[in-house]
Amino acid sequence: MMNVGIIGTGWISRQFADAVQQQQGARLAGILSRTREAAEGFRRPDETYPAYDDIEEFLADSQIDTVYIASPNSMHYGQAAKAISAEKNVIVEKPAFSNPAEFAKIEALLLQHPHVRFFEAARHIHTDAFRSIASQVGDMGAISGAVFSYMKYSSKYDAFLAGETPNIFTARFSGGALQDLGVYLVYDAIALFGTPLSAQYHPLLLPTGTDAMGTGVLHYQHFDVTLLISKTVNSQFGSEIYAGRQILSFGNGGDLGSVRLVEGDGTMREICQSPTGNPMSEEVRDFTDAIQASTEPAQQSRYSCWLKESRKVCETLWQMRQSAGIRFPADDGDER
Repeated sequence: MMNVGIIGTGWISRQFADAVQQQQGARLAGILSRTREAAEGFRRPDETYPAYDDIEEFLADSQIDTVYIASPNSMHYGQAAKAISAEKNVIVEKPAFSNPAEFAKIEALLLQHPHVRFFEAARHIHTDAFRSIASQVGDMGAISGAVFSYMKYSSKYDAFLAGETPNIFTARFSGGALQDLGVYLVYDAIALFGTPLSAQYHPLLLPTGTDAMGTGVLHYQHFDVTLLISKTVNSQFGSEIYAGRQILSFGNGGDLGSVRLVEGDGTMREICQSPTGNPMSEEVRDFTDAIQASTEPAQQSRYSCWLKESRKVCETLWQMRQSAGIRFPADDGDER
């Protein structure tokens, strides 16, 4: 049984909680927020797990063996480190951490707690749609290039324009478009093509020092991958992978949608239909399996692959930020 305690009471925590409730072998065991009132308000009428406003009390709860972290980006590292030290498995929302230095410290801590598992909640790579894309890429021959897009007007942007400072648009909380929607696209590239030789990012910066939108270029030996990212405009432009005359097309790089293969003569074949239901169900299933069967070679191999990809994504996001001159207080060890 995976007994999950959740940090954070936003909509994404509710979606994750619902996915846990639907997963056999998993259950909700606690909720932590900044105030007890907010934590208690997160629970539905039929949910009776404990509510906390103190992380030490939360982590001392023996009924919790796995912690899902959905706090602001800059808080991920400190909370993950405390959870691992308390012998709790950790599932942290993307982006896992603000920079590779934080990631390296977490990996060193995991070595001291070998029975603990750490996962980055990049939900889309656990879906049937993504597996269909990866399988088709393997059959397409030499890749000529790709464009991955995720451009979505943020529900927080109107508040920003009104003079407020939402966490997602502040450097203090390691925010911005690249650190949010851009994570999905970097995952797409690394999971499908491996680590790029170089990575650059050309952003439109806000006065807060974070990026509203931008274009990334990941350079591989024989092709480039272009990333189109925005939290301040909407786009219906999908994503495409090119191999000579063939095109593998799908929706935005996070939700994926229907996957189609277009041949050189224009004929189109649907590879995978748009998914339905809770978009976090498949990752919860994978994490539950990996924790419950952690000693099985197949699960150990999957876990090692996910951890490596997470590290490479963190390093690539860092390269992109460095090329764009985007810095966070967390880069200087200031976690909030």
